[in-house]
Amino acid sequence: MTDEKEKLVMNANATNIEYADGSAWEEWQKEYKYGAFYIIPPKGIIEPIDELRCKYDPKSHSISPAHISLSEPLRQPLTEAQVGELKAALAQMEPFEIHYGPLRSFPPYPGVVYSIEPDDKFMNLRLLIHSVSIFRDVELKHKDIPPHMTIAEFGLGEDMEQTNRLLEELGENVPEGFFLCDSIELAVPNKDFYFERVLIVALGKN
Repeated sequence: MTDEKEKLVMNANATNIEYADGSAWEEWQKEYKYGAFYIIPPKGIIEPIDELRCKYDPKSHSISPAHISLSEPLRQPLTEAQVGELKAALAQMEPFEIHYGPLRSFPPYPGVVYSIEPDDKFMNLRLLIHSVSIFRDVELKHKDIPPHMTIAEFGLGEDMEQTNRLLEELGENVPEGFFLCDSIELAVPNKDFYFERVLIVALGKN
């Protein structure tokens, strides 16, 4: 874990999180008022991925950094007790190495994403997160969709031609590799609906 992440793990707590008003947001945005949990690639990995997102999907890039979605949106503010509960749950899982790449799509949904592996450890992590009380009675949607990191997503009205063109254009000319997943992050949208990283919870007993 980097010194920067260690500092965030040590200092961040639920009482310091600020939630935007959001009354002027679109309806789908309001669902994310209290944020959600993500895996966010570390420095040295995230920059070229964000460059791709900025070029091929500037709208999504303007909302959040590159990420791998883990949880459903929170329905209420996170409490210190729930942070403690989450830490205890994640202590059961040791950090693991994530492989990102190659690029793929999910027909019939238009868009280009990085494949993420290992699938089984990612799914176990997702289930651990959803086992804590903040997600009680919250259905884990899209649980059968393999983990991925989006480069570009296109409107549902688009056909797959745009997706196939981008896959052909990028081919193998994009970075892929490994990074250590040693924590998860809560990201919460600010008033401009940009997701800010506000809380990091470490994996394992350290």
